[in-house]
Amino acid sequence: MAELIGYILTLDALFTWGIASLVYKFSLGKIESKPSLLFRLIFVSCSTFLLSLLFGSFSSIFLLDTQYLSEYLVACLISGLSVTIGDLLYFISLEKIDVSRAFPLTQLSLIFVYPFAFILFGEELKLSVLLGGFLILLSVFFLSSKDKPSNHKEHSEQSKKEGENLVLGVLFAVGAAFLWGLSIVAFNQARIVSNDVFTTNFIRVFFGAILFLIIGIFQKDFYASFTKANRNNIKYFIFVGIAGALSLGLADTLFYKAAEINGLVLTSTFTANTPMVQQILSILILKEKFRKRFIVAVGLIIVGNYIILFL
Repeated sequence: MAELIGYILTLDALFTWGIASLVYKFSLGKIESKPSLLFRLIFVSCSTFLLSLLFGSFSSIFLLDTQYLSEYLVACLISGLSVTIGDLLYFISLEKIDVSRAFPLTQLSLIFVYPFAFILFGEELKLSVLLGGFLILLSVFFLSSKDKPSNHKEHSEQSKKEGENLVLGVLFAVGAAFLWGLSIVAFNQARIVSNDVFTTNFIRVFFGAILFLIIGIFQKDFYASFTKANRNNIKYFIFVGIAGALSLGLADTLFYKAAEINGLVLTSTFTANTPMVQQILSILILKEKFRKRFIVAVGLIIVGNYIILFL
């Protein structure tokens, strides 16, 4: 019964992440990435605080001795800052390339999890990890390759601009994957210390929100969209906030809760199918262009993760 609950929690996280990525792409066509991220962090902080009150235990944190408490807070800080900055890079990537291209690239985060685990925690780096990593990195070639022009008119200034956006979008997506990988490792370490995913998720998100609130004091573009002139766009900020609460807030928490039940290896492997779900949804809902090479790329991601986790 416990394993079944773990599968259900993982399945919820998988679909929530995929759907949230579509909401982000749709909303970022109307609003800027920086104020969107700030509003999302505030929204997620409130939702994760509520979840921590209902299902978590702050008392378990206060009972930690000084050494463990320091390790816990540092891990939460690293996880919160890395996931938040990674989210910003992902939002910028969505402004430049299709979500069906950007989201699968972020699955490279699973590659970065293993070097971080090796360097920080001394975990063994196996040959299967290197082989699986090569296959996943190969998928980047398919995802980042430019569409072939259908006629000579496409060799225009607009086509050149799209090529530049493609390169930048891919780089930002890979950067997000790198930071998300660091965040996963740090979060897992904090979870081990506290044995409480709900409270840990709130604390790390809260750290990220505080960082961007402070940065926003010096960079006005974080607040520039919150004016009367842009009040018609408030619904898009709410869409992003709700999607963030469900993905970064609830789905991330359920993912680590499922990892407690079925193990991080099995849970991570199952969620490696998220790009395939997201690919189908982006074509059906956002009407994005179907590219056959995307299926090959997502297949490489899944096979690469399978080799890393099981061989």
